[in-house]
This record gives sequence, structure tokens and C-alpha cells, in this order.
Amino acid sequence: MWWSSDRPAVLPWAVFVSLLLLILGDGVRSSISAAFVRVVYAPFFALHYRIAAGAEVFEENRRLAEELANLQVEVQRLREEKRENIRLRKLLEFAPSWRGRAIATEVVGPLAPGSGTVWIGAGRTRLVELDLPVMSEDGLLGRVAEVGDYVSRVRTIWDPLLRVAAYDQRSRVAGVVEWDVGPLLNMNYVVASADVKVGDTVISSGWGGVFPKGLLIGTIVAVDTVNVGEFLDLDILPAVRPDRLEAVFVIRPTPEELLPDSVGWTP
Repeated sequence: MWWSSDRPAVLPWAVFVSLLLLILGDGVRSSISAAFVRVVYAPFFALHYRIAAGAEVFEENRRLAEELANLQVEVQRLREEKRENIRLRKLLEFAPSWRGRAIATEVVGPLAPGSGTVWIGAGRTRLVELDLPVMSEDGLLGRVAEVGDYVSRVRTIWDPLLRVAAYDQRSRVAGVVEWDVGPLLNMNYVVASADVKVGDTVISSGWGGVFPKGLLIGTIVAVDTVNVGEFLDLDILPAVRPDRLEAVFVIRPTPEELLPDSVGWTP
């Protein structure tokens, strides 16, 4: 049954209300309709409006979040390009000291303790050859010791097997730079009476046929004037920092950059 003792008698009340509305005048019916709209319909309309507005705000926030993410990626890319430009500018500063082609690449296998070598991301496909010198933005890093198609192994200045013929840039005193132990390099075969000072810059001399003349190696930080024998003992702070090896450059010097008559030079 549509009515029972425990259910409100809806139909009689509906009939009663309908008859009452027919009896009442137009003004009263309009007032009742307005009250019904205000009390019953308006809250649901307001709730629907707020839900719709909230959905628009959510969609706008999602769009802004995507734009922010894209901008962050773009900012990061521009920062990397800025760093790359700085590195290239530093490389161009070496231009007066040598002529040749620089092959830009990155270190893909970092310097491991005790190894003295790094791997770079360029090989035969980019015209990298054995024994070509390698520089970072700070100075001389080493030379190519092994070449693959797409990667190469570089023997760095921290490898005891690598020797670099060098000059004191100020006095032109010659010697050989090599690594033994610790963070510093040694400049050997410098006669005891040589004009060398702490703070002097050491560059490659071009002797030996591997490294072009003028590549920055480091700075003299100590001259042993106590245990002086036939040669001085000089400590060199490398210009290259092992903890900053990222972008490097393989150098293909022109033949005139090397000294043909000095190939095989020994101190």
C-alpha cells in the first residue's frame, strides 16, 4: 500500500495542497512559489555553482602547474647553456697560444682513486686519435691513451706515466712536470740556479711532440730551497681540479704547433 500507519499519507496532503493553491489568489501563489525557490532550489543552485567554479579552479591550477614545470625545465636548460658558454669563452682564451680544432665532449667515466685515467664521450667517429692532448676549461688534463668508436680513455696528469715538458711562463725556465703522490704535481729537472718563484705560472713548452706550446698546467706553490742538490724540487698546483671534470676538449693541433725537431726530447 502507498500509505500505512508507519508511512506519511502523502497523497491526501498533495491533494489538499493542490486544492488550496487553486483556491488561493495569484499573489499568494506567487509568494509561495518564490519562497519555495528561495528555500529549496536556491541552496542547490548555489552548491552546483560552487562545484563548477571549484572544478574550473582545479583545472586552472593543473594548467599553471604544468606551465611552471615547463618553465623550470627551460630555466635549467638555459643555466646549462650559460655554463657551456662560459666554458667555451674560457677555451677561446687559449686561442692565442695554439691553433687547431677543439673537439668538445664530456667525461663519462670519472677519475677513480689510483687509476689516473678518465673516460670521455668521443672516439674515432669524432676524429679523436691516440695521444691527442685533452683540456678542461681550467687547463691541461692529459692525453688520449686509448680510442674506441664512441669513447676514449684519457691518461691524466695524475697518472705517474704521464710527463709534460713545461716552461715557467715568466722566466722561460724549462723542466718536466709529472705526478708522484698527493694533490700536487712536481716540476723536475730544473737546475738549482734557475729563476723560479712561488706564484709563477707553468705552461706546456711544446717539446716532446704531444702537447702544443702554451697550455696552462698550474702554478708553482713551493720551491724547496733547503734540500737543494743539482736540481730544484718544485711543487705545482694543477689548474685542473679533479672534482670539476665535466666538459673537456680534445685538441687536434696543427703541425706547426709542435716542434718536429724536439720529438723524442728527454731532459
